[in-house]
Amino acid sequence: MIHSFTAILVLAWVGHAYLAVLLLNNLYARPISKSFLKRFRLFIGLVILAYPFAIPVAFSDLDPGNREQAPGGIRLGLLIYAGMCALVGGVWFPLVTFARLLRRSPPAVLSTTTRTIDYWPLHRHSLLGNGKWKWVPRLPGNCVFRVDFTEITLAVRNLPAAWEGLTILHLSDLHFHGTPSQMFFQEIVKEITSRPVADLVVLAGDYVDTDQHHEWLAPVLGSVRWNECGLAVLGNHDDHHQPERLRHELASLGYRVLGNAWETVTIRGVPCLAVGHEGPWFRPPPSLSGAPEAAFRLCVSHTPDNVCWGRDHGIDLMLSGHVHGGQIRLPGVGSIFVPSLYSRRFDMGVFDVDGTALVVSRGLSGKEPLRFRCHPQVIWIRLTQPPGERSSRLHG
Repeated sequence: MIHSFTAILVLAWVGHAYLAVLLLNNLYARPISKSFLKRFRLFIGLVILAYPFAIPVAFSDLDPGNREQAPGGIRLGLLIYAGMCALVGGVWFPLVTFARLLRRSPPAVLSTTTRTIDYWPLHRHSLLGNGKWKWVPRLPGNCVFRVDFTEITLAVRNLPAAWEGLTILHLSDLHFHGTPSQMFFQEIVKEITSRPVADLVVLAGDYVDTDQHHEWLAPVLGSVRWNECGLAVLGNHDDHHQPERLRHELASLGYRVLGNAWETVTIRGVPCLAVGHEGPWFRPPPSLSGAPEAAFRLCVSHTPDNVCWGRDHGIDLMLSGHVHGGQIRLPGVGSIFVPSLYSRRFDMGVFDVDGTALVVSRGLSGKEPLRFRCHPQVIWIRLTQPPGERSSRLHG
């Protein structure tokens, strides 16, 4: 009896933590001040830790000798909440987690290969830099210097025949702030430039976390080349560190900085509608009024939360970052804290949302240099036509 009661209390605590983190994820996806979010994250942590101390209050009436019982209304409210949390922790959270673990890549993903390079044995303390969190990467299990170079072959609807085999280098979330050091990013770029030049280079935002680290942009990104064009948007962190200066510096490196707008770019002689979406932090959202209907629609959106907007506006391919794969992924559970309105749903990988293909990168860094079972990531995408479209064009 005692063991069963204890198990229920533990499940209630799990459910309570799950609900609290859902709220935190939701708020972090919104354009709310950083100072408030930082304090609220601390508050949520305290709320989660304080839950076991509220349990005796809820069940105080079970002890007839307890003369310090809380008012009946408070006990009833806590009991109802504890029951709801037990259901969430014992039923809903396991079901959602199990569904995530069983989730397969959409049929559009024809192949995926990953090569991992651990830069720590190669460069060691030179990677730590001078950020205020430079001690964090040496914590046991931290994998901030183990980088996944992922290649994806993706069958995308409406792909022009001239784009068969088109390659995209997708980079996101560099978060320059001192740790990792500039050398870390330059070593990643060395690996990138040792491979065939991509047709498109796409940067999905969050470049700096201080006003002083703009100066890293040119040394890190200046040697990245493309055959057709480079596209870029800003992220939520960039909004706090001279965003217009960032736009100018990226443009000086040759990137088309899309902002919340669209433009027609020519790729292999075929027009492409390139759309930037920096919402909800930069407003207003893009308007596709007047955009050509027939062109392939490629959207660079810092957050994957804009995928439903993309679906509603006929976007064929959306490239995003922002959520870092959760940064900390627990065995058997996966991500927990994911700054998204959809919480863990679009934490990393490839998704098909009613015909819109969404590719979410784990990014290269973060304001806190802490990753557990969640490597930084560089993505190459090779585009191909779906088998049905290729067949119809061959026999048409």
